[in-house]
Amino acid sequence: MFTRTLLAALLIGAAAGTAGCATSRLLIEAEVVRTNTHTVLAFQETVFNKHQVREGFERYVGPGFRQHSPMLPDATPAAIRALSDLLTGVYPTSHMVVERTVAQGDLVAVQVFWDQKPGETRGVRMVDIYRLENGKIVEHWDVAQDARGSAAED
Repeated sequence: MFTRTLLAALLIGAAAGTAGCATSRLLIEAEVVRTNTHTVLAFQETVFNKHQVREGFERYVGPGFRQHSPMLPDATPAAIRALSDLLTGVYPTSHMVVERTVAQGDLVAVQVFWDQKPGETRGVRMVDIYRLENGKIVEHWDVAQDARGSAAED
């Protein structure tokens, strides 16, 4: 009888320990997703709303960054130059509004409305997808289309 009770107690303890490990792992994964989402949102705010492109890249982008957008060069220094020219020269008053985020693991997708010339254009609807590694953005993809109306109309 003592042996069965001891065996049962050991099995229950092992199951509880395993469940605790699974719970801990899930909590850690959730925190990584939350942190990655905050990193992406901070990057977008810095680059597209504050127009501080170099600062955004220096703070939030990791080594070996890959740019998959056909509209921007792949190399980090070239991407910084292109975005700086775009945001300070062509669209100096532009503003980006995040409409929603979706995150899983090391990927964060952000649906945005980019008002390139407030009051003058209809803007652009975009989905940016970022992959992060060690808390830094290392890859970027995007899809964009002209907005059919203003952000307030949608």
